[in-house]
Amino acid sequence: MSNPSWHQGPPRTILLASDLSSRCDRAMQRALQLAKLWKSRLVILTVIEPDDSRQWGANWDLPRWRRPTDPARMAAAQFRRQFGDIVQEADVRVLEGEPADAIAQMTVEIDADLIVVGVARDELFGRLRLGSTVDQLARQSPAPLLIVKSRVWPYEEILVATDFSEPSKQALIAADRFFPTAPLTVLHGWEAPFAAFLEDSSFRSEWKAREKQGCEDFLARSNLSFPSRARVKVLIENGCPEVLVRQYMLDREVDLVVIGAHGRTGALHKRLGDTAKRILEYAPGDVLLIREPQAERQERSTAEALGD
Repeated sequence: MSNPSWHQGPPRTILLASDLSSRCDRAMQRALQLAKLWKSRLVILTVIEPDDSRQWGANWDLPRWRRPTDPARMAAAQFRRQFGDIVQEADVRVLEGEPADAIAQMTVEIDADLIVVGVARDELFGRLRLGSTVDQLARQSPAPLLIVKSRVWPYEEILVATDFSEPSKQALIAADRFFPTAPLTVLHGWEAPFAAFLEDSSFRSEWKAREKQGCEDFLARSNLSFPSRARVKVLIENGCPEVLVRQYMLDREVDLVVIGAHGRTGALHKRLGDTAKRILEYAPGDVLLIREPQAERQERSTAEALGD
């Protein structure tokens, strides 16, 4: 089984998905900053959604400004007008179709190692569409997905949220390979099955000892190099993971959290999947989402089926 691209080091090709609106400005700046940091190829993609109205009245005798215009040509002109200098440093592509599908298609076509997207801040216009696109990419993206929220300056400390699962292991490996000099903080939030249990000091001690051992096993499975392991700080706290992530990022002014796309399998799979989604929403800074490699996912599913 071949290792995923993030095991090899920083992304060699970055795909920035932009709808040419102001809400993608931070994503554009972040993609440029990372492309320069990693000396990566940058491809900028804008997707034009199908619009049957362009065909209506194509033969009408209308002024030029009212005639149907080729959307790809319009998008290219907007790129040149808004991002003149940037376009010279990137490969600009325009596709027509559903945004999430087109982005996934382009990711495979150019063999992108990272997709960069922005988030909508307009409560009235565009929020549902962009939110839907990001949600679809989070569930089906063929490459790591960076969702940009923060203003752009270098990532100093990298937070990795973990539930000790295999996807969490991939998230830690990606954080290490993408940012080989930054401090790494591994945060594990645990919740007691019943709040009353926390009043029992022996239960608290036993539970925290078990979680600590789980974290040590998790780090051992990650096979980090000795210098990388020395950069890792571990935090094991009682509380909701998404709340702990938000509090830590705000307190420490951390601009990036890295998470795995899915959690443990079995009965808890759906709940932890929901936790990952809530981290996407709660995190006050950027979120790097790493999906478990398909080959590993299939291998693990087969092993679990045989075990059953």
